[in-house]
Amino acid sequence: MKLGHPIHHPQPPEWAKGPNIEPLPLARELPPASSYPVDALGSIGAAVVQAMYTVVQAPPALIGQSILAAMNQVAQPYANVCIDGRVSPLSEYFLTLGESGERKSAADGWALAGVRTHQKQRMQSYEQDRTTHEKEMEIYETTTKRILSDKKLSSEDRQTQLLALEKPCAPVMPLLIVSEPSTEAIQRQLIIGLPSIGLINDEGGQFLGGFAMSPEKRLGTLTTLSRLWDRGEFDRVRVGDGSGSYYGRRLSLHLMVQPAVATSLLADPLAREQGFLARCLTSFPQSTAGMRSYVEADLSQDMAYQAYAQRVQALLTNPWPLKSEHELEPPLLFLSPQAKRDWIAIYNDLEAQLGQDGCYAGVRALASKAPEHIARLAGTFAVFEGVSQIQADHIARALHLMLHYLDEALRLWGAGQVKPELRLAQELLSWLREKLGPNRAISLTEIYRNGPAAIRSANTARQVMRVLMEHGWVTPAVHPRAKEAFELVVRR
Repeated sequence: MKLGHPIHHPQPPEWAKGPNIEPLPLARELPPASSYPVDALGSIGAAVVQAMYTVVQAPPALIGQSILAAMNQVAQPYANVCIDGRVSPLSEYFLTLGESGERKSAADGWALAGVRTHQKQRMQSYEQDRTTHEKEMEIYETTTKRILSDKKLSSEDRQTQLLALEKPCAPVMPLLIVSEPSTEAIQRQLIIGLPSIGLINDEGGQFLGGFAMSPEKRLGTLTTLSRLWDRGEFDRVRVGDGSGSYYGRRLSLHLMVQPAVATSLLADPLAREQGFLARCLTSFPQSTAGMRSYVEADLSQDMAYQAYAQRVQALLTNPWPLKSEHELEPPLLFLSPQAKRDWIAIYNDLEAQLGQDGCYAGVRALASKAPEHIARLAGTFAVFEGVSQIQADHIARALHLMLHYLDEALRLWGAGQVKPELRLAQELLSWLREKLGPNRAISLTEIYRNGPAAIRSANTARQVMRVLMEHGWVTPAVHPRAKEAFELVVRR
């Protein structure tokens, strides 16, 4: 159905008269993003970002986030950072903001191609192993029933034969990437599957707007994700089986989200106060749309990409340090003496900026965790590059990245704190621009029946349209079948 009808103009309000009237912005304009320190990713990481930028032409920060998140995922099983007895996993959470058409899927696809290929190969073997396991279980259950039903056996003989049976172990589900699970699904995967996985989604709105982040599940989801980031463990309490505490698990996270969707998370008091946002490294790069020409090149044949892919493959195929089939026992990764001195100096400098007059007072939650983020990123570099100790160069590179993330938090966290009515007005304005052609009117009824999901009543629609009228974006219009109708203001 085509929305809108030809417009018959009533007398416009005062703010809509005249050729020089400019609509008022619904939110303050964001300052420019700080440049993403691509070189901080190291020789392999920086080279592959440059190669991908040449071909894919997505923003360097978007590509850098994808590469860094992939590096973190394949590195996280291998070590824990230890500073003066304080032990932290390597796992990191990344949020990347980008409009539709920024080539988020392309960047994510190339960054994780090796992980997905490895997962596919292991899943093929898993299917064969599961078929074998089902046959073994049939034999086991049949034998168990025979022993239990054999009346010739004494109780002692029956018990002896049952104890002699070895119950077949189920094969481990080799899933490395999950995209849109509930908290329960994440927990179950870490219980029955591999102990190190990545929650990756190049359309992160599916996760943020899904069941796991619904009002009744939101706190539980954020708490579970935060605890996995903190210590790589979680508790699971269920009626019946499956309750327990689980350790030695690792979860990395990378959500690529459209800005309109991310705003709700950045402005969410629960996400801030609970600490989830302080555990996320967020970047919102400037768009490259409109400046991209097709490049005739096969990225898979590029030497920089091949070097990156080979290192990813090595970390996927090397044996993980396991305590049991489903539990990691990563060795401790220490800082060199110079790296530790540098880290302590950074810690003290950042702490001095957390006071009321400090430059990071507005993002205190993230800044207070910045030293730990730096240690985790530096540990990721050390593991990915195959060295046994965190060096001063790793700390310096991690600091450059962290300064970018702090700048982005200062830029974005404040922007997220927009009044709800203005945020809803912006959402409706975007919808109207998409649906209404030139010289078309739309009724109030059409708006609340067909418009954004948050507007589902005449009263709400009327209030939001009043905001848009007050800011000069719409004006009343005559509609053939409605008393209340509107049109977009045409800027002369």
